[in-house]
Amino acid sequence: MTSLELKLASILGLIEQARAARDALLLAALLQRKDAICAALAAPEVSWHEPLEPASSCQLEHEVTARVA
Repeated sequence: MTSLELKLASILGLIEQARAARDALLLAALLQRKDAICAALAAPEVSWHEPLEPASSCQLEHEVTARVA
C-alpha cells in the first residue's frame, strides 16, 4: 500500500468514529480530507501502467531527475 492508501484507510476509520460520536464538524473535515486523498489517488500521475518497451537506465535517470526537479 502507498502512504496515500494507508492515510485513506486511517481516515475511513476516523470517519466511522465521528459518525458514531455524531460529531458533525469532525465528520465534515474528515470527509473533505477523504475526497482530497481519493482525488490524488485517481490522478493520472499516480496510476501505474505497463511500459510499452524497456527503458534504458539513462532514460529512467532522466525521468527521475525531471520529476524531482
